Amino acid sequence: MEKNIKYYRQIVDQTYEYVLEKSHGNREKLDYYLTEWQFRKPKNIQELYRNLLEHAKNRRGMPQSIGDVSNLKTILYDFEPKEICKSYNNWEELFSKVQANYTPPGRMEIDNPRNYWVIFTKSIISTSKFMSRFDDIDSFKKYVNQFINSDNIDLRISLPLLLGEELFGFRFALACDFIKENISPKFVKPDVYIKYIFKGIGICQPNDSDFEVFRKLIYFSEIANKEPYWVDKLFWLVGSGTFYKNIKYLKDENFKTDKNELIELLNTSISSV
Repeated sequence: MEKNIKYYRQIVDQTYEYVLEKSHGNREKLDYYLTEWQFRKPKNIQELYRNLLEHAKNRRGMPQSIGDVSNLKTILYDFEPKEICKSYNNWEELFSKVQANYTPPGRMEIDNPRNYWVIFTKSIISTSKFMSRFDDIDSFKKYVNQFINSDNIDLRISLPLLLGEELFGFRFALACDFIKENISPKFVKPDVYIKYIFKGIGICQPNDSDFEVFRKLIYFSEIANKEPYWVDKLFWLVGSGTFYKNIKYLKDENFKTDKNELIELLNTSISSV
């Protein structure tokens, strides 16, 4: 255990310094991004639901086809889940309403099950049914806290698994992303960047599933004494090389990183630990 503590903390410390150097040494900006969740927590159920829809379109090519979710505000009754459930009996009704009242950037083909708008309207209906169970954001928090605040890692993992079953289009990784960005910093998203780096330094194995990567990264974060969100964002920045605009920093800022360079650096420096 003592070796793991020293080993894991050296990994996060060196990765932090690597990102700091590559992003031109702005420590304040980096620290903001690593704790950003606390500055933009949803204040009500409508804001939470709108964010849920933003995550529902978070797959390759889909954002360009769907466009700005805010354009659907009127059609979706100011993002009120219960009103959506009252107004649309199925995704086809919603699809037709969108098609008659909005010209999206991508094609709408109701007979094509792979069309992004078919997928997205199915997600809207399933997410509205799920979220309509809750009267306000406090009741939603009470529900999810049963999973999040447990010391049992299996119970925590069961929340994204449950959401993946309830919400159309949400698999385990996407559900984790929604939770960590909007609900709790005790989650990580096992995305391609993070899996590549952690497999490269031997924390995860090549054949590990997203589920297994999640479990190992939660353990890694706890031993390193960092919030899982902090770890997720740090290694995601290595992969993306981008500070995305938000309420504090109003424009994207790119910087050059190299995943393989970091992996080599970490493997060389921690081999003696």
